[in-house]
Order: sequence, then C-alpha cells, then structure tokens
Amino acid sequence: MRDEALIHFCVGHRISAGLHLVHNGGAVPALLSESAPYLDPKNPGKCVVGFCTAHPQAIHDIINAPPSTWPSWGFAEWDDWFGRINGVFLLDLDKLRLTQYPLYSCAPTVVPCDLTGLPGRLRPVEEWIGEPLSPSV
Repeated sequence: MRDEALIHFCVGHRISAGLHLVHNGGAVPALLSESAPYLDPKNPGKCVVGFCTAHPQAIHDIINAPPSTWPSWGFAEWDDWFGRINGVFLLDLDKLRLTQYPLYSCAPTVVPCDLTGLPGRLRPVEEWIGEPLSPSV
C-alpha cells in the first residue's frame, strides 16, 4: 500500500513548490511539527528548504508549485494535482493551519496542527540570527 503525500506551504496567494514523500505520508502533521524550527513563517519557499533540512531522508522529489488558480481549488482540483493515498497537505503559514486533501473523500479535512505552542514552534527568522538552526528542546 502506498503512503504518499505532497506538502505545499502558503502565505496569502504565495505558494511553495511541493515536497513529495513516498513513505510516511500519514505522518505529515508530526513531521511538520518536528521541522517547525527550520520553517520560515513568512516565506513558503524557505519552508521547503527547512523541511528538507529537518527530514532529508523523507523527501523523494520536489514538485512544481501549482498554477495561480490554486487558491480557489477544492478537493477535485487538489486530487487531480496529486491524487495519491494521503493526498495533498497545505500548510497556511498565516493561520498555522494544516489542511489535508485526502484521496477518496468528498471534502477537505482540517487537520489540527497549531504549531505555535510546541517547543519547536514557528518563529520569525530574525530570532534565528546568532542561533544555530537546530530544533529547540
């Protein structure tokens, strides 16, 4: 059984390239939480780099960003974009909310993923200056 997922990060209408995971697609919320210290809450593209830094073994490939019409997409469009077992995960960096568009569903499921209260929470990049980029404990 395939356990694939695609992760995109967005701020407003800006969206990152996608991270294709061929294994552990169901673990995306936990992987995002673990990679929070490496993510830039203002820059979707840097989040891709940060996630790759935190979980280099998890990434199979990088996929292009979706077309500019993506903000109006519903389940069917995301399913067409990447209809795999665990589907697409879209992390809204403004709201710190993770939405999953899974396969074999008729509507998106909002996955609780508020990263602000975790020890490795998202924080502005300015706070990283002078600190090693390693997870907070």
